[in-house]
Amino acid sequence: MKKVLSLLITLSLSAFAVPEIVNTENCFKPFEQEDILRSSDFTWGVELEVIKKRYSEIYEKGQRLKGRAYITEGRVVLPISIYGGRQGEIKLSQRFLKSIVGHVEEGLKRGYVDAINFSDMGHSHFFVNQKFYNEVVNPIPVKESDRAYELMINHPETRFLYHTAEQMKMRTEAGELINDRHIQWRFFTRNLVGHNKAQGKIELLHNAEHSHNTARDYDSGYRYWGAGFNISATKNGCFAFMDKGVRKYFDISLKDLEP
Repeated sequence: MKKVLSLLITLSLSAFAVPEIVNTENCFKPFEQEDILRSSDFTWGVELEVIKKRYSEIYEKGQRLKGRAYITEGRVVLPISIYGGRQGEIKLSQRFLKSIVGHVEEGLKRGYVDAINFSDMGHSHFFVNQKFYNEVVNPIPVKESDRAYELMINHPETRFLYHTAEQMKMRTEAGELINDRHIQWRFFTRNLVGHNKAQGKIELLHNAEHSHNTARDYDSGYRYWGAGFNISATKNGCFAFMDKGVRKYFDISLKDLEP
């Protein structure tokens, strides 16, 4: 029955997303007993080798993000909580999904990223085209925030900011950068800005005034939107990416990790 269901999903999805993006077998609607990631699964100020070890453990354990994206009626949707307690869904475009996969693959390939989860590359923010925001997004009432998110997340001019090395120890007790070439590379390349045109294009930002090089300014034609999506790699994930020739998977969610 599982194989038949997977085949039906694949056929209904064929007009939407190419097979190498969506792992249809694992992209079903979340159920109550799923083993989900929690904030307690991660620790702040962790050495890189510990982050990499935990990354492998979490991936193989198959833990998933709460409120993750899934397939329904042949489309990939992302659950969203709306003002007033209402639950909604955002339809995700093929362009958006291919873009995010590209960001992950480029980040890993260029050594900007070592782990796809909260400790490293695990959360995003938006840079929304200011003209588009003023004319289209801003007039949408708060009670229809799902529509605003769907428009922003799928717009080709939206940029996605990833603050990588989120929990990585990069400074000594004296406040100096750790004397390690890769750690310092990670420090200076930790602000990734990904484009939304299915090309995997990534830019780097730098904030010399911040002790951890955390940047939030991009371009005068863009507006910063703090509440973005989360990603986390797991062997049970919905979306596929390549890492050193190995096919792996990750989930996407708008819901932050809970205790």
